[in-house]
Amino acid sequence: MAKKETPVNSSNLADGEFTGVDEVSNFGDRLARYGQARSRGLVMYGHLRTEHSPDAHKAAVGLAGCGNYLHFREYFTVGKVRLHNAQFCKQHLICPLCAIRRGAKALGAYLARWEVIQSERPDLQPYLVTLTVKNGDDLSERQGHLTHALKRLMHHRRDFNAGTRGAPWSELCRAEGAVYTLELTNKGNGWHPHCHMIVLAASQPSQSALSNEWLKITGDSMVVDVRPITGDPSEGFMEVFKYAVKFSDLSLQDNWQAAQLLKGKRLLGSFGLFRGVQVPESFVDEPLDSLPFWDRFYRYMGGEYQFTGEGPKAHIHDASASGPRSFERTPEAERIVKSTHTGPVPTARKPS
Repeated sequence: MAKKETPVNSSNLADGEFTGVDEVSNFGDRLARYGQARSRGLVMYGHLRTEHSPDAHKAAVGLAGCGNYLHFREYFTVGKVRLHNAQFCKQHLICPLCAIRRGAKALGAYLARWEVIQSERPDLQPYLVTLTVKNGDDLSERQGHLTHALKRLMHHRRDFNAGTRGAPWSELCRAEGAVYTLELTNKGNGWHPHCHMIVLAASQPSQSALSNEWLKITGDSMVVDVRPITGDPSEGFMEVFKYAVKFSDLSLQDNWQAAQLLKGKRLLGSFGLFRGVQVPESFVDEPLDSLPFWDRFYRYMGGEYQFTGEGPKAHIHDASASGPRSFERTPEAERIVKSTHTGPVPTARKPS
């Protein structure tokens, strides 16, 4: 596969992946994104080796082996490819590959909940709400300022809805459910923490009213944005769950500084109808049980993932048997693999 010389940034890394695309036809692009993410991870690994601290050394050890090998399963009868196994360091704040997988898992879980909500409450519409605070040089202070302001905004909603005496109305009271993430950027003008939120409401929150409320809460920030999510809702949800990948846009030093400050802190939250969504701990894909598959193995070499072999063994569950039985290649299945395969197709052999 030809190596794609694409700049490593959050949009390139996240594009397509967070929507759960697993079709064979898109597999080459998916593999290229993983290669870009792994490249950035290795650059961070090199940077951390120059940082003389136990934390940096420990983080570097994790990055060294993360994603060296990827094991996919191609379910050729339905044109799907799932990531079956891989080694992950799960340091999503400094490892773009882990950030992609983490974001994809979160997106899938919340989109699934949204589909249920939509069927039960067709009156609710999704809105993308962005809340920002003024830039500053002190990352800890600015991040704390955003977190504290968000808590106050949530309290306004909770107190008014609970009928607390004297509690003021909040535009967030229109929300019957929301999921939000905290994000950081630094483009040379100081740290810029902000929050992206998907709000489910029967009517659109007023941007001007929310802006005034936000200024009263923060004391220094009034820049908010409220817009309806039209068309494919996954596009709006994707903007929220790109938060972890966005750390790869930072310089190496800023990325490491942010990771140290935010490690263990909650950057994803929800309330109302989105409360209680469980995001899977595993970063690999769910298998398609009962369907035949071929194993495909890739190794990161020379700046990209290269095909290293394919296992012709496949299994399909047989209701009449006590266990799985082998599935041999048919001429039609062989044609599918040859037309979609990114590497050499080995001669089929019967599983032992």
